[in-house]
Amino acid sequence: MYMKKLRKELNEDGFSILEVMVSLIIFSVGLLLLMSMLVVSIKGNSWSEKTTVSSQLLREKVEQLKNTPTAGMVSGEETIGMFNRKWQVQNLFSDLYDVTVAVSWVDEDNRQFACTTQTYIQAK
Repeated sequence: MYMKKLRKELNEDGFSILEVMVSLIIFSVGLLLLMSMLVVSIKGNSWSEKTTVSSQLLREKVEQLKNTPTAGMVSGEETIGMFNRKWQVQNLFSDLYDVTVAVSWVDEDNRQFACTTQTYIQAK
């Protein structure tokens, strides 16, 4: 009777060392895949942030030029942080201007990016 009870206790369900090792390997591979996704996500967020800032800088310059008197409608360039903003103003008619604004920047991997917009402004 004692031997049957001892055998029953030894046959209790549990995990063998092999099962634990296999599960750890699977878990490790999953973590490595998640880490690579994390790096891609961080780079994507950084690019998105810079694109949003460049769009805001474009809109800001167009609004400034819309509220500029005719005498002040000239082409130019300026640097704002890591962004380089250029604008070209061409007089089409006496009070109508063709305005092109471009914002460019270089990312951490030394790649060049740019956003551009073109609009027509009637001078005040």
